[in-house]
Amino acid sequence: MRTSLGSVPLLFGQDVLTSSATQQAPIGSYAETADGRGYRYSLVGAVSTVAGKVYQGTALDATNLQPSGGLGVAAAAIGTTTVTISTSTTVAANLLANGYMSVCVTPGQGYIYSIKSNTVTAGAAGLVVELSDPLIVALTTSSKVILVQNTYSGIVVEPGTPTAAIAGVPNSIITNAQYGWTQVRGACSVLFTGTGVAGKAVGSLSGGTAGSAAPAIAATNILGYHMATGITAEYAFIHLTIG
Repeated sequence: MRTSLGSVPLLFGQDVLTSSATQQAPIGSYAETADGRGYRYSLVGAVSTVAGKVYQGTALDATNLQPSGGLGVAAAAIGTTTVTISTSTTVAANLLANGYMSVCVTPGQGYIYSIKSNTVTAGAAGLVVELSDPLIVALTTSSKVILVQNTYSGIVVEPGTPTAAIAGVPNSIITNAQYGWTQVRGACSVLFTGTGVAGKAVGSLSGGTAGSAAPAIAATNILGYHMATGITAEYAFIHLTIG
């Protein structure tokens, strides 16, 4: 039986092993093949993907998006969808589209909002973030927020030590700056470093070969479990459990 995606994503006309210059599904959409392998719809960064390597989201920006203590905001009433950042930032237009805003300091603490779009700033205050849904709790000038890009927007090969959340493993070449499906669950061929044991947990490396998985150790991301013995520098069968 030919590998193909089931359920709603087929309506977008893009199958699991294809690359498209035109977005055909929401970033981060989830779909499964008939045999239960799970995929997330992703936008590739500046370099085309390599099948079987581990990919992550764009590296976290602790200066402009997630500084310690959060970003200041202007007061915003319940029901508004526009939040203005009062801290100086440098952010490209719509960099945060499909990403998220979290309120990290009260009022409004603990709420997360999907981001629809954002304006551009260049070392200045006044970044305007347009939310997909209205504020549930009003923000004041005492509130602080942090921002993050969607994990599946601008994915890059994991650089040896993750600098963002793991996005998954492409099964084919997805052309740079194009859209495609990245595997996150089920049987997958993955570049491996170390000695793997069937049934044991597999994690991301901490200081190693870019795009490679490794035997799981404390404080690493758990990517899944060995389906067979893993051999270093080869591609191992791993049952992914990323998301």
